[in-house]
Amino acid sequence: MKPIAYEIKRTLTSKFVIIMIIAIVGLSSLLAYESASTFSPSPVSSTPQVNYGYYASGTNLTMVGYAHNAYGQPVSKISVYYEYNGTFYSATSGSSGFANATIPIGTSHTVNVDTNYSYIVFRKPISTTQTPIRISNTRIPSGLEIIPGIVNPTNTTRFGYELMYVGQNGTTAPSINFYIGNASLNASVIVSSPSFSYQNISGFNIRNIYPSVTYADHNTTYAAVATNSSGRIIAKTSTFTHDGTPLTDYAPMTQKELQSLVFSGTSEILGFLIPILAVFAAYLTYGKDRTSGVLESVLKRPVTRGSLIASRFTSNAISIFIAVGFSMIFSDLIINHYFGMYLSTAFSLYFVWTYLVEGVAFLAIVYMFSHIAKSQGAVLGAAIGVFVVMDLFWSIIPIAILSALRVSSSSTSYVYGTIAFNYASPSGYSSLVQTMFTDKIGLISSQTIVPSSFGITAPILIIAGILWMIIPFTIAFVLAKYRD
Repeated sequence: MKPIAYEIKRTLTSKFVIIMIIAIVGLSSLLAYESASTFSPSPVSSTPQVNYGYYASGTNLTMVGYAHNAYGQPVSKISVYYEYNGTFYSATSGSSGFANATIPIGTSHTVNVDTNYSYIVFRKPISTTQTPIRISNTRIPSGLEIIPGIVNPTNTTRFGYELMYVGQNGTTAPSINFYIGNASLNASVIVSSPSFSYQNISGFNIRNIYPSVTYADHNTTYAAVATNSSGRIIAKTSTFTHDGTPLTDYAPMTQKELQSLVFSGTSEILGFLIPILAVFAAYLTYGKDRTSGVLESVLKRPVTRGSLIASRFTSNAISIFIAVGFSMIFSDLIINHYFGMYLSTAFSLYFVWTYLVEGVAFLAIVYMFSHIAKSQGAVLGAAIGVFVVMDLFWSIIPIAILSALRVSSSSTSYVYGTIAFNYASPSGYSSLVQTMFTDKIGLISSQTIVPSSFGITAPILIIAGILWMIIPFTIAFVLAKYRD
């Protein structure tokens, strides 16, 4: 077996390399899955809402509050307050979301009730401002209310309507015809002409309706109209005002959004684990043998020093390429599963190149230190030091130094300084590539820049990557061939 083939087999079958490749591919795939499966182009509010209804029984008025989240689902432990004639009445929502209070109103024909509610955020109570509700005895019970803009829990880019019905003594809804149509149309037109959506529903207090929509609907606003069994309109949202609500805000996924998912997930784990694979593979397969004298016994065979270091370096580099390549492949497959599109070929190639450069550069640095240090402990210490300083803490070091020099984080000098530090370490290389694709730079206070104006272009990055791989290995090669 040729030396290069032997070294490749030896490296790829070592327990450390196998474990690291499995860990890198597995964790990067897991992060890609997490990023893709939880991605929401439309941020969903976490603030609870309360809708109100009412009914009367004798001389008492029962206020009905329904606490729900953005999806229309009930929310418990919301404190709801009703003020009438200077007296406060309160209730706390249970698992059903309802918080009802009974108010003695006598024989009043018109009642004004001020409502508000409070909820807890990080153990701190937040109270809403009071909202007045004017209640006439000609409109008791409140009947049907239609609340638009309810988020579809299965697809946060789609919206629907929440229907809240409060009958006498809290009874459920009778037969109701529910129509959805273009908001530019009059309510009677929506009811009489073929509408966008129609349902006949009954027997509910709370009902969420999510009509089927497509991307073609994203530029249209809609209104909802409800009629009773005889066709009389009993509730509606805004109609004939052109200010209805959209049923979707979906926008096609872009390459930039896909790339952001990769940078926020897969990149993070590769930036941490690839240097570990490189540093310790270099020590275990070369640095350790170099300082223990094992290489000398190998050199007694028809193998030159130059071919030995080259073959072991190549075998280590191949293991890095395999880890990065499979991480990219599995991440791309996961992204395609969720979004129906793959990452661009150019981005995928840059991505693999980026972490190949980072890994091979760390590999070459440890090979170089293997010919400078005189003992196994010194080589291992140097390898760990290289990882800690040039990878683990490198994102913090530039910030600390620039801060100590009192360089403003919003200044051009700060940007130049950050870029210079990124060029000065293999771990900064991925940050440079990310800046080229996203136009963003900075770990804590991100800034938008024009990358080419600061020396971040594809040709310069490729040259920098080649230099990071070649220079330390060339030094190690020369030391191996002519010094030892």
